[in-house]
Amino acid sequence: MQTIKKYANRKLYHTNRKQYITLDGIAALIQAGEPVQVIDNESGADITATILAQVVAQARGRGGRLPTQMLTDLIQAGGETIVGMRRSIWDKLGGPALVDTEIERRLDRLREEGALSDAEFVRLRMLLLRAEPEAVRPPLPEVPNRGDLARLNAQVDALTAVVEQLLAERISASAQGPENPLRPD
Repeated sequence: MQTIKKYANRKLYHTNRKQYITLDGIAALIQAGEPVQVIDNESGADITATILAQVVAQARGRGGRLPTQMLTDLIQAGGETIVGMRRSIWDKLGGPALVDTEIERRLDRLREEGALSDAEFVRLRMLLLRAEPEAVRPPLPEVPNRGDLARLNAQVDALTAVVEQLLAERISASAQGPENPLRPD
């Protein structure tokens, strides 16, 4: 979590980096996928939403994507409209399915890394996803790494050389005459 304190002089201080930060800097953190929390230094109140609104407004001033009328309508409609819009977008994006997919992915990774036993995997899967035990997927087969592929290529090259040598010997023997035992009759 990237923690930022807002001082009375309106300066923003990034406590993780121990330096002042601008609204553009906060926007860059968010665009990089970093979770951000802004705390008022005097009251200790979480003012993240207020600062993020300022970030959006500043982006709008530079030709951002949100039209002024849309922002005005959202402010006039109040919190319930925003909550309803958020739910609608969440549902359209497949919200619960996205969460289930991410949980499944993380459980699989933990089992593959050996951090979870098969029994723990089944138990957590049932608790978090309400999945039936028989629905548990078997572990994925091992995927070959570069070293495996290099060894396989070396074996194929060696076999190719042996086959080419045998063919050359067979051609040479057939050119010598009928007393060759390798020659088919």
